[in-house]
Amino acid sequence: MTSSRAGLIRTALRVGAGVTAAGLLSSSSWFLPDPAGAQNKITVALITKTLSNPFFVAMGAAAKEEAAKKNVTLIFEAGKYDGDNATQMSEMDDLVTRGVKTIALVPNLSAGIVPAVKRAHAAGVKVLAIDTALDPADLSDSFIATDNLKAGILNGKWAKDAMGSQTAKIALLEGTPGGEVNSDRMNGFLQGFGDPGRKLVVADEITNGDQGKGQTAMENVLNAHPDVNLVWTVNEPAALGAATAIKARGLSGKIKIVSMDGGCRGVKGVQDGLIDSDVMQFPKKMAIAAVDLAIDIAAGKTIPKRVDTGELLITKTSTEGDGTETLDFGLANCW
Repeated sequence: MTSSRAGLIRTALRVGAGVTAAGLLSSSSWFLPDPAGAQNKITVALITKTLSNPFFVAMGAAAKEEAAKKNVTLIFEAGKYDGDNATQMSEMDDLVTRGVKTIALVPNLSAGIVPAVKRAHAAGVKVLAIDTALDPADLSDSFIATDNLKAGILNGKWAKDAMGSQTAKIALLEGTPGGEVNSDRMNGFLQGFGDPGRKLVVADEITNGDQGKGQTAMENVLNAHPDVNLVWTVNEPAALGAATAIKARGLSGKIKIVSMDGGCRGVKGVQDGLIDSDVMQFPKKMAIAAVDLAIDIAAGKTIPKRVDTGELLITKTSTEGDGTETLDFGLANCW
């Protein structure tokens, strides 16, 4: 990564600095307080996968701050759990009925949400996909996200180098099968490691991106494959769950864990040696971009079909370079 690109990322990140998540977890839906004259304001709805993942808490907080700054009405809703497509579909239909003209959506199921997206489009509503693409991807009016395939490749290449001459016995701790994020991160990792045919994969477990399920999944893996030496996880909660199971077996330091997100718990996990690599993504940038694009849509402007908000590999020893950043940068810019 060039120094100029790193500078741009740091500048963009500072926009969302200092945002707190206070009050976001009290319910699955909230509104930004609206002054008199609200009927003339732009309204944007943000629907995330859940409110339990710090990633979506950070996204909601940044959207709230940007909406207040730009005098935009914000409606924030979410699924009840990772994979909860039914709630998201119901929320979308309700928002269309209420006359919302721009919906920013982090879909739980990329293909499963499509019927609700089509109904929204038929009503003249613009749909921005955030973090996770729709399936088919071109159904969204814009896609704002990390390049998850590229992020997975960064993890895979790092793991390949870190394993050296040791033969890898890989466990995959997936999130929710069928989600674009899960597929791209996992397939990118396998591609970067040089094992797209999964010949080195000895176990594949589902975690739904949850820490408790990640721990259980890792315990299952260790019971069936005690010689596993490399674990890919869909996100940091699953990685921390896996690390807990590994530590309980006295195997800390003997099994490498590669993950992704960029949350402060995860980056601190890298610092503490619980996680070996963590690819950072930037949910605050995604949220800010969604609010700003809603303003452009209301003004009749043409919006970009794709907005890449960046991805940077963090390890204990990484330096600023092509696709990597230092641990200090990770600690300073985590969410």
